[in-house]
Amino acid sequence: MLVSRIETLLIVVNNLSPKSISFFISLTLLFFSGCSSKEWYKGNTHTHTVLCGHADSTPEAVTQWYHNRGYNFLCLSEHNQFIDPAMVKMPADKRDDFILIPGEEITGGSMAHTTALNTDGLVDPAFREPEGASKTEVIQAHVHGARARHGHAISNHPNFRYMNTADDLRPVEGLHMFELYNGHPKVNNFGDAEHISVEVMWDQLLTDGMLIYGVSSDDAHDFKKLAPDESNPGRGWVMVRSDELSPDAITEAMYHGDFYATNGVMLNVVDSTRQRIEIGVDESATETELQSTFVIGQSMNQGELGYRIQFIGEGGNVLEDVKGTQASFSVTDASSYVRAKVTYTRKQGNGFENFYAWTQPVFTDGRQHFTHD
Repeated sequence: MLVSRIETLLIVVNNLSPKSISFFISLTLLFFSGCSSKEWYKGNTHTHTVLCGHADSTPEAVTQWYHNRGYNFLCLSEHNQFIDPAMVKMPADKRDDFILIPGEEITGGSMAHTTALNTDGLVDPAFREPEGASKTEVIQAHVHGARARHGHAISNHPNFRYMNTADDLRPVEGLHMFELYNGHPKVNNFGDAEHISVEVMWDQLLTDGMLIYGVSSDDAHDFKKLAPDESNPGRGWVMVRSDELSPDAITEAMYHGDFYATNGVMLNVVDSTRQRIEIGVDESATETELQSTFVIGQSMNQGELGYRIQFIGEGGNVLEDVKGTQASFSVTDASSYVRAKVTYTRKQGNGFENFYAWTQPVFTDGRQHFTHD
């Protein structure tokens, strides 16, 4: 198939004039777009095992849990410990579309926690919590430490004990991912009367010109006891669009923003360009996910049942609000970025429960993202 496409393109080239170069480029993109094999892969970048001392299951049991529930990839992100996937016994019935991604959670005490994703070994302890360093400097050290081990950094749960603020994250160079949502019951994703939510923090960072993407994870510790106040698995994950299912391909796709974050809402259309964003909800897949006993949404006193799609820009301002399962938005230079948020609201007791999907922002202000910062 590829050979025939090349032969056809060569025929076209022979008949082009110099003035038709742009036309040739368009044809090239058209012909080769059919060669793309990108698929969506479900994964979790942050979970724990008995090796950390405060989780209840072995690396093998944790791996089995995610494998059995249809995940495609998993990072066993242990506190200051590197888990080599080659040393973890995989399920006897392992699917071909399931992998482990190496990494660790670099833990700088009460200063910062950072997932070092797809590293090739333990991050040097010198990067954990440099003596006398500020929180910004600790996070920066974590980013450098992950890069030194040929991986990428995800700044974790900034509202855990309200550990990190936008001011702590903003100056960090090379930090392009952070946990927008974390399924641990004590991380304060939605803030409180005195603290902003992590999503508001994200909009602050984006408005200030930072190029940073939002990750969702479950940060699971408890696999044997299931309860709303336990740190159970299956409460947050990412859907990554990648050419292939490999540690390198998945990590690079995330690093360049080709994924969305969710705690239950599933999408079947995520098309973003500099000019337009198209969003479509996969209602069947969402219903399946929300039948799980593990998922927990945001409890609300008031709500409107069903789906809502919002397009959000500078300052967290809602640029367009659509009730339904499909929506599109024309991107203009009026906002330096535009991102989409999908909310699904269902009844919960005497109140309501919200679940979300967050797509990554489209930038209009020339923010560029390179493989090597």
